[in-house]
Amino acid sequence: MLKIETGIFKNRKLEMVPDKRTRYTPSKVRMALVNSIELKDKTILDLCAGSGSVGFEFLSNGAKEVHFVDSSSKAIKTIKTNVKNLNVENKIKIFRIDARIFLRTNKIKYDIVFTDPPFELGILNEIIKDLSKNIYENGIIIIEHSKREKLYMPNNLEVIKSKKFGDILVDFLKLKNVF
Repeated sequence: MLKIETGIFKNRKLEMVPDKRTRYTPSKVRMALVNSIELKDKTILDLCAGSGSVGFEFLSNGAKEVHFVDSSSKAIKTIKTNVKNLNVENKIKIFRIDARIFLRTNKIKYDIVFTDPPFELGILNEIIKDLSKNIYENGIIIIEHSKREKLYMPNNLEVIKSKKFGDILVDFLKLKNVF
């Protein structure tokens, strides 16, 4: 069972994706994220969203709008159920599409992008190369990944902070100031 840990939806239950391959962002990581960044009135992209637990945690803590992207029909169905259960239809957009295709074709910019692609499948760095086109100049990109995965950083992004949670690394990135 998943539950929202903080904010206005604290202790509300979230449905889980009925697929054993889905890995969830641990509650301690979600709480650390909420405590690390300003969410009030931000537009968020939750990429490779799974059940949407991170996006819903952000919404619970003041985010203005969350866009969920996942390629799994089971994940999308789960997100839709959670949206309905939380009664937040007016603050959500859902896209069933591969994250890499979404990033290449999307025209919307976000204040915060959170991505948690499947660990060690080789798509992490494909996702990273297109993230900068989807973030505002002062935006933040948060990447959750296995400590065994090496990030190949494009020239226009820089890591500003990293946090380790066992096997999980969470890197905070921003656009470099290029003059």
